[in-house]
Amino acid sequence: MGAKTPEDDVKAAAESVVGAGARVEGRLDFGNVNGVYKVLAGGRAYALKVFRHPDWPEPDKLAWVESRLAEAGVPRARLLHYTRGAEHFPHGFSLSEFVEGENCKAAVRRGRLTPSAYFGLAGALLRRVHAVGLPLYGYVGGGEGGRYEDFTGWLLDCDVKDSLRGVDDGTRPAETLYPLIERQVEPVLRRYESRFSPALVHGDCNPKNGVLTPDGSLVLVDWDDAVGGFWVRDYAGLTYWYSYMRRDGGEPGDAGADEARASFFRGYGEPGFDEEELRELERALHVSMAAGEMSYFYKVGDAHGYAETRERLRRLLESPPSRRAGNQGPCARGTRREVGA
Repeated sequence: MGAKTPEDDVKAAAESVVGAGARVEGRLDFGNVNGVYKVLAGGRAYALKVFRHPDWPEPDKLAWVESRLAEAGVPRARLLHYTRGAEHFPHGFSLSEFVEGENCKAAVRRGRLTPSAYFGLAGALLRRVHAVGLPLYGYVGGGEGGRYEDFTGWLLDCDVKDSLRGVDDGTRPAETLYPLIERQVEPVLRRYESRFSPALVHGDCNPKNGVLTPDGSLVLVDWDDAVGGFWVRDYAGLTYWYSYMRRDGGEPGDAGADEARASFFRGYGEPGFDEEELRELERALHVSMAAGEMSYFYKVGDAHGYAETRERLRRLLESPPSRRAGNQGPCARGTRREVGA
């Protein structure tokens, strides 16, 4: 008998849930942190996710997100089983329905789906996701619904600063880069904070986590990064992907960007911010996203991605701030409050 393989463990885990013989079809492209496999059993297809870390995603978060999406009637890959038990894997696994269709990242690359069309589909779906309100901002855990009363405080304290603390490349970015990020991001977000309200956001809704179903609708998968946030964070994540991350031949700032933005709001509806305000919020969030992406590449050992994203962050920080942001005085900074801290 040959040596045991990871697929053997996936097969055994799936069979323990479905109670039938299973066949592992292979590992799926999405799921960069955790491993995700397509499994066939009992005439049905499933996605089995193997958790690689004890605390990410936060224990019980995915089950809680599933319950909220179900209540809101959001199309999804239904979660069927979730455990952090170590019987099959050290940090547990989940089993979900497999959504038949084409990965949207592949569809964009092959020219079968335009970025603008994806923005429109995402806008219509995210409108339903963001209707799931939460009491506070931040990591939702098993349903705590966040710990921060303000989005700005959570984004800077947790999402940005904690990410930079994980980078140990000798440059001390949590000490050197963070003050520059804070100086550009905080005044902008504080100005609009009173118009924010906490809601469930996907956190990584670019096309790699989208499935285009045979009937032409969109299903978002991989809810590991879901948090209590402000809805523009998902929108800015899409425009960040369009401007900097896609590999389908587009260039940052090309003419299609405006049409993609317009397509999003045709699906999403009235944003409650004018165009100038949205661009200002976008740019501030792009700075924070570049910091998070840089940290991610460092942690996974992608030296090229790390260098590329660090340069992107440098350019964003060195570009002239907007007129509005430049007019903010110290009183605009506001205060942060972490509930229960």
